[in-house]
Amino acid sequence: MTDTKMDLGNLKSRDVGNLISKQLVDLGKDAVQRDTPNGYVDYGNLPSKTLPELGKQAAANKMNQKETT
Repeated sequence: MTDTKMDLGNLKSRDVGNLISKQLVDLGKDAVQRDTPNGYVDYGNLPSKTLPELGKQAAANKMNQKETT
């Protein structure tokens, strides 16, 4: 995650949700690619909630690592 600061005051809640979802999907994709030895992943076979859920787990793991250090 980046430390970019932005004013979200003018965004609708749906826009904020889309930004969060995109970030979670990106984190999920990173997690899947890290665990794939050949680097090729067919995302078409994954259920639609898989990447955001993996992204949530990756974010939680990252936060837990920061808390323990």
